[in-house]
Parts: sequence; structure tokens; C-alpha cells
Amino acid sequence: MSLIAFLLILFSATLHAIWNFASKKVAGDITTMWLGLIIACTTLTPFILFLDPAQLYIENVYPHIIISGITHAVYFFYLSRAYEHGEISVVYPIARGIGVFGTALLAIFIVGEEISIIGIAGIILIIIGIFALGLKNGHQKKSILFALLVGAMIISYSIVDKIAVGLTNPIFYIYAFTTLFALFLTPHILIKKRNLIKQKWKENKKFSFIIGIGSIGTYLIILFVFQIAQVNYVVALRESAVAIGAILGFIFLKEKITKRKLAGIIAILVGAILIKLAV
Repeated sequence: MSLIAFLLILFSATLHAIWNFASKKVAGDITTMWLGLIIACTTLTPFILFLDPAQLYIENVYPHIIISGITHAVYFFYLSRAYEHGEISVVYPIARGIGVFGTALLAIFIVGEEISIIGIAGIILIIIGIFALGLKNGHQKKSILFALLVGAMIISYSIVDKIAVGLTNPIFYIYAFTTLFALFLTPHILIKKRNLIKQKWKENKKFSFIIGIGSIGTYLIILFVFQIAQVNYVVALRESAVAIGAILGFIFLKEKITKRKLAGIIAILVGAILIKLAV
């Protein structure tokens, strides 16, 4: 893996940890998160105007946009429910851990990627570290169930998106599927949360901006990296965000620093180094 790809993934991981931290701060409020998506789509719109029109009409990519839009909508919905019922130190590691493990396996069979021994060791260490951080509160059954469902969505869209960015411009692709999954969530918001939209905008405006810009920014970086690096390594390395999220919890939420958490963070960091050395 090139140094540029490595650093981009780590920067993306930091953004990812920050917007998930913001999501937890609003207790997974789906209205606040939906408002963030509207901000994200609005922010990207001017950039679409400067793209080559030929990049916008590639028939092969539209099935990927639809699938990704659906899976991201379900991902956001379950993520909001997970943060509503559980702690970030439980939800975040489990969801990302399932995503890493499943994507690494599917990348071998669907995309045809090969993994070196060092790469396998790095992925295993990251998975061990993630679960060391996450599987400490087994009583949070609801949050764990939703976290597992979030992980399943990560597996689905990671493979679909890896293939799609080989067909079209990543900026157009992320704009298209983000707009689509914002639309998919809109009926739920208008039916169930319509009376809360103004209130949540007033109360959580800054969190909506962090969630919207953070989520679209971090994944846009990953879509570009997908073009130059293997999906199994990219998805595994970006889960260093779990360690960053844990550190944010220590500093801002005053969560306890335990030996288990430290071991998990060290495992993730060593795994990240091994993945950097794998290619």
C-alpha cells in the first residue's frame, strides 16, 4: 500500500470517528442525522456541475447506486437505533469489526483479491482489537443486535462501491447514492418526526454539520482510495477509527481506561502497521 493511500485512510478514519462521536452525542437522533445528509448533498451539488457529462450517464453504474443507496439508508437507520440504545464503545467496534471480517472474505471471492500472510495477520489483529474494545457489555443486547446489522450493511456497500468506483467518478457516485438514501429516509422522517425537524435543527445544527460533512467527506476519501488499493486492506485499515473513537471517549466522555481497552487499541495500531507493510 502506498504512503499516500495509507495516510488518506488514517485521515478518513479520524473523520469517521468524529462524526460517529457526534452521532452518539445526539443519542443517535435520526432527524439530526437526516438533516446532516441534506447538508452533505447540498455541499456536493456545486462540484457535480463541473464534472464531465459523459461520467454521469454510465448505465452499468446505476444498479450500484441503487443498491448502495438502499444499504446506506438501512445502515443509517440501524446506526441511529444502536446509538439510541447503547454506548459508542460497544456499538462502534462491533459494527466495524463485522464489516472488516465480512468484507475481507467477500473481497476474495467476489472481487478476486489476494491477501498476503502479513496482510492476513494485520486484519486479524484489527478484528481482535475491535472486539476487545466492543465486547465488554454483553447486557446491551439491543445495541449489539443493531450493531451487527450495521456491520452487515458495511459488508454490502463496501463490495458494491469498490466495483462502482471503477466505472465512474467517485464524486458523482457518492453524490448519487447519498441523495438516494436521503430520499429513502425522508418518508420516515416526514411521517414519524415531522414535528421535530425545526426543533432538532435549532438544538443540534452543529452536530448535523459534523455528521453530514464528516460522513460524506470520510467516505469520499475511501472511494478514491478504492481506486488505488485493495478493498480488504482499505476497509481493515480504516477501522483504526475504532481506536480513535475510544480515545475520544476517554478524553471527552470520561470513560474508564482499562487494560482491555489499551490492549485493543494496541492490537489495532499494530494491525494497521502490518497492513501498511503488506503491499
